[in-house]
Amino acid sequence: MTTILLIKSADQHPSVRETLDSVAEPGETVYFLRLPTVRCLGELIQEVNPMIEYDVEYTISCLPTGYEVADVVDFAVDVEADRICIGIFERTLTGKARIDDLTQSILLHEHVSGDLVVGDHAIILENLDYDQ
Repeated sequence: MTTILLIKSADQHPSVRETLDSVAEPGETVYFLRLPTVRCLGELIQEVNPMIEYDVEYTISCLPTGYEVADVVDFAVDVEADRICIGIFERTLTGKARIDDLTQSILLHEHVSGDLVVGDHAIILENLDYDQ
């Protein structure tokens, strides 16, 4: 299994922990895919270390400046990702996850489909199927 964790902020500790604790499976690779506006993940990685507790391998990659949603989907296809996890940063007054434009575009992208799971701190698109 392969998981992409889309990093939109270096303060994304809750969604990273949720993904590593309950979504990622032992022995899989987790790709931290950061937006170009996120300069450094050192503090975030330090916060969730030691990674050995999660029994996963991880890699940090960055989307190019001026990226489009197709770049996220292309990355997912290239690494044969089984799921994409996106942090929830805001909720409505009734507690529903507020979906930003990037998340909505990924969920509605015409070349990727899967099962949608909304956790406490992350939205997970899993069992991905890519229509090339």
